[in-house]
Amino acid sequence: MKNENKFEFPKKLLTQINECSNGGFILFNVDSDGLPQAYSEFDNPMAAMALQYYIDNWTKAIDAVNLSTTVKEIAGEEDDPDSEEGQ
Repeated sequence: MKNENKFEFPKKLLTQINECSNGGFILFNVDSDGLPQAYSEFDNPMAAMALQYYIDNWTKAIDAVNLSTTVKEIAGEEDDPDSEEGQ
């Protein structure tokens, strides 16, 4: 069922976020219906491309971390902070 009182970020807040950025921003969130949303604003195409590149690399890094964690869980390995490995 759709939520009748759907939340949207106030334009004033998005304007303030843009004022704090140095070229633009992309804001991802999940709405009250559980659907992803994205808000963005850029000063120029170069800033848009730079953020797109950063998000792509960030996503790949998170995927690698998640894959590593999943492999350890499947293999029955646990992260031991007291192990000598990595010291």
